[in-house]
Formats: sequence, C-alpha cells, structure tokens
Amino acid sequence: MFHKLEKMITLALIGGISLFFLCPTGEAATYPTKPVTIIVTADAGGGEDTGMRGFAPFLQKHLGVSVLIENMGGAGGKIAFEKFMKTKPDGYTLIFHTFPKSVIIEMTDKVSFVTREYTPVYVISSSYNGLMVHADTWKTFDEFLKAAKAKTLRAGLSGRRSVSHLAGVLGVKEMGIEVNWVPFDGAAGSIASLAGKHIDFTCGHITSAISLINAGKVRPLLLFGDTRDPFFPDVPIPKDLGYKMPSIPAIRGLEAPPKTPPEIVKVLEEACSKALKEPDYVKWAKNRSTSIDPMNSQDYGKAIAEVYPLVERLHTYLKE
Repeated sequence: MFHKLEKMITLALIGGISLFFLCPTGEAATYPTKPVTIIVTADAGGGEDTGMRGFAPFLQKHLGVSVLIENMGGAGGKIAFEKFMKTKPDGYTLIFHTFPKSVIIEMTDKVSFVTREYTPVYVISSSYNGLMVHADTWKTFDEFLKAAKAKTLRAGLSGRRSVSHLAGVLGVKEMGIEVNWVPFDGAAGSIASLAGKHIDFTCGHITSAISLINAGKVRPLLLFGDTRDPFFPDVPIPKDLGYKMPSIPAIRGLEAPPKTPPEIVKVLEEACSKALKEPDYVKWAKNRSTSIDPMNSQDYGKAIAEVYPLVERLHTYLKE
C-alpha cells in the first residue's frame, strides 16, 4: 500500500513539473493587461513616426489595451537601440524602425546592441528611397543631372547611417556627381529643409513627403528600387536610366527585446495581422501611398539574417 501511494505521488509530481514547463507563465498567458509602449527611432513628423501613428489605433483595437508611442530619434536611433537591448522582455515595450537601420548603425559605430538578438515580431510595410527636389527647380531627372554635373549641390539625408544614407551615397556615386551632404535626425527635418529651399535635393522615403508631393511642392525624380512604385508609376528607377545600383528595400517593422517569450510574440503577431486587414487602415495606407507588406516573426527573422552580408559588403560607403 505504501509503495502504491509513493508511486502515485511520484507520478503526480512528474505531471505537475511537466505542466509547469509546457504551459505559459501566468503573465504571458494573460498578456496584455496594461498599455504597450512602442519606441519609434525617429523624430515626430517623419515617415517612420507617421507610419506607426497611422497603424497604432488598429493595433490597439486588437490588443485590447492602449498603445503609447515614444519618439527617440537621437543619434539616428542609436540611443533607442541601445536602451532597448536592456528592456524587460515582457511585451510591454516594443521598438519600431526602418530596417536595416539598426544593422547599419551596428556595423559603422561602437554600440552595445546586436540586432540579431532582438526578437522579430512583425513587418507592416516596405518601401524604397527616392531622390526628391523642390517642385520649383527641376522637372525631370535629366535636368537635375545636368545641374548636378555643373556644380556641387547640397543634399539632405534623413539620418546619417540610415537606409536613406546608404541609398543616397550609392546613388550619387553611380551618377558620377559630387554633393555636400547635410544630415538630419529624420525625414521630417530633411523634407522641411527641402520645402524651404535650404537644400537642393534630398534622399529619403517618398512617403515621408507625400503631403508636399500631393500639394505640388515636392517632386520625386528617381526611385532607388527594382520595380516602379504603383503609387508613383511615372517616377523612373535606376535601370530605366541605364544605372546599376544595389536595391535596398526599407522595411518598417516591430521588434521585441531579446528573449521575449514565443507566446507573447504570437499574441502580437495575431494583433498586427488583424490590424493590417482593417478596412480603415487599408484606406489610410492607400491615402498615404504606403505599401502594406506583412511579414511574420519567422520571415522577419530570415530577412534580418540575410541583410547582414549585404551591409557588410557596403558598409564602407556609410562612413562618408
């Protein structure tokens, strides 16, 4: 009788231990129960910031809690990435940025973060950078190129060591022109400077200047991509003009701190997926000429791994 009881107790203990490891923790099982903060690695007003603010209400709806946005654009996002590396992996603080900005900073500066150690959550959109001018100046790329070969122009960058930086530097090298780069902490400053005619052109995401483009004040002349943008079908791409430039898409996605539990990531993935399908969000994205390109956690992780060798090959240009 004693041995039978002992065996029953042992089996119960084993079962209890198994359930402990198989079931999510109490905190993860009830996630989320309080507001979620999303760190945006750019100043307010730019494309990155606008993109998240347009998406946040729909994400909030499907998470069932408030979504708060914290702008942290200092040092091109480096400060945000380093702070985020030490953030508690409980799903209540996420980061939103234009990838591969983090990898570019990681490879060109002394930093205390490793992008591969973050937990990929979801990508909501993608785009290419473009060369934009004030509408009062050049009407075609040929006119712009003729002027750029005649004198050194002032060019704005939507952040040093950003995707825009890489696209811009590679672009002007292929065009065979010299420029004086004027860096900004984000797209908002670069676009504002272009609108005020303080610079001659800027390299950045076309969606960052959509309101000024629609108002006829800013004109995109070239898109640094492999295919034409369906929202800007008349804007040429490098191969249309006989150029060979590496195509570097900028993807805007959410990431969680290192070692975030899979069950929390799953909740976030499902909420993002549902939010992207909301009719009002689809309408918002269309009005902003934003391409909705969803990518789940697994695929986002693969994209992160694949971009490292590309940036490694091109990182010397980023020090200019």
